[in-house]
Amino acid sequence: MATAAPGATTRAGFEFDLVVLGSGAAGLAAALVGGVQGARVLLAEKADLIGGTTAMAGGCTWVPANHLMLAAGLHDSAADALEYIRAVAPPGWASDEEPLWQAFVTHAPQMLAFVERHSALRFGLGGEPDPYPDAPGAKLRGRNVSPRPLRFAQLGPWRERIRPSPMPVRLTYNEITDNHLAAIPARAITRFGHRLLWRTLTDRRAMGQAMVAGLLLGCLRHGVTVRTGAAAHRLVIEHGRVGGVELLCEGRSETVSARRGVVIATGGFEWNAAMMATHHPGEVTWTGSPTTNTGDGHRLAEQAGALFARMDQALIMGTRPVQYLGQPHAMPAADYTLPHSMIVNSRGRRFVNELQMNVGLGLDARDPATGTRVNAPAWRIYDAQYAARYRHMLPREPGHVQAGSLRALAAAIGVDAEGLADEAARMSQFARAGRDDDFGRGGNRWDPARSGDPRVRPNPCLGSIERAPFHAFPIAPGFLGTKGGPRTDARGQVLDTGRRAIPGLYCAGNAMANPIGAKAVGAGTTLGPCLTWGYICARSALASDVPSN
Repeated sequence: MATAAPGATTRAGFEFDLVVLGSGAAGLAAALVGGVQGARVLLAEKADLIGGTTAMAGGCTWVPANHLMLAAGLHDSAADALEYIRAVAPPGWASDEEPLWQAFVTHAPQMLAFVERHSALRFGLGGEPDPYPDAPGAKLRGRNVSPRPLRFAQLGPWRERIRPSPMPVRLTYNEITDNHLAAIPARAITRFGHRLLWRTLTDRRAMGQAMVAGLLLGCLRHGVTVRTGAAAHRLVIEHGRVGGVELLCEGRSETVSARRGVVIATGGFEWNAAMMATHHPGEVTWTGSPTTNTGDGHRLAEQAGALFARMDQALIMGTRPVQYLGQPHAMPAADYTLPHSMIVNSRGRRFVNELQMNVGLGLDARDPATGTRVNAPAWRIYDAQYAARYRHMLPREPGHVQAGSLRALAAAIGVDAEGLADEAARMSQFARAGRDDDFGRGGNRWDPARSGDPRVRPNPCLGSIERAPFHAFPIAPGFLGTKGGPRTDARGQVLDTGRRAIPGLYCAGNAMANPIGAKAVGAGTTLGPCLTWGYICARSALASDVPSN
């Protein structure tokens, strides 16, 4: 239902300086900037719950040259970050994205300091290197941060209005990844038992839950009006300028004005079947975002004549199904990052370093002539050693297959038997040698820092696959958010088809044409840019000229 902040009323009826659509990281950051600057801000959320995909996420945030890493004595700069992004970006992207990359590396550290200064959020420094650690400008630690646990009692009536998470939200992202809890879950008790008990008793939550709660608290404390159940239906455009939004609330229409501008931060379109069929054809087995991510912001931008770009980009990961709010959803998987496992296609062949951050790109790789996925269907393969050591990771969902031999397993899942047997033997040789000569698994500074099992030698990321029984489980490209949308300039302002800025219209987060795209450049390169572009958009809108009446 449509609601304003509990106990609050709209300060000027339906008239605002800034209207922000969507309550994920991008929208909350934009609304917080507006509130801190004393603007009249409306944050309108389509769902009945606050937080969007951010509330379901791990909370890791990539912010180069952030104040936490600099305070820890770790050198970084905007120039280094820009050099790194240029080095690892897809070929040809610099011609379009260079101004946005420059804006991001300039404003990201400012954003993080601003958020800590004006909200209840506090961040902790992570231990992960950049995933391309040998590229120019890469850093081995410090660019990824994650929210520290936050006490939910501070939210008052909003405590039950935060979108729930499918993850164990009492631990931080850094605590999980820095301590190899996927491989050794007992460490969660031995190292964090007392913390977990205290956090449970006091309802302190971490990850994306903490990020949303902290930003929401900041917004409410700075006078932002928050409404849920308010779906944006139509932009109000007068004399070529976006000056408001028509909202649908409980079946009725309400028009609100936006004197300084409208920020679209409505997320992706991964739950819009027609748009997905056009821009991401092929089966979508599991999706890991709210079902309300149906491309509403894209439809609004189209009304204003926006130019669209990067519509084929998305955050794609290896996932497994979970039940979320009564229906199947995708949750990022970590089972295939452990020793004694591998991912193969129907030919029984590996096609990717299973530990690399962008494994989803391999799962979604397309034939340029036909557009079909070249590695589908893909399978995770494990052996008895894996099952004995990582019983907690074995899938229990439908689709799990077990067989007494690799050839029998291949027959059961429709994979080439010769290829599977050869690949398992090759992986076993790599494990004994401690070096993956095909895809470099465990051979760089990123892989063992975040994955694998430190108890395994000689390479913590490699284990033989040779002991029966053998196991298989399908792995499909899981969409956690599309990353294409209206093209913006470096100020976050939406451009029209003639590449002219549309007055009064801004876009941030997964709704925009993402300048980094599907190929993540670090842990947290969805949330880092989302927060930063929300910050940039609000600052730009509030600094813009206002037409006289």
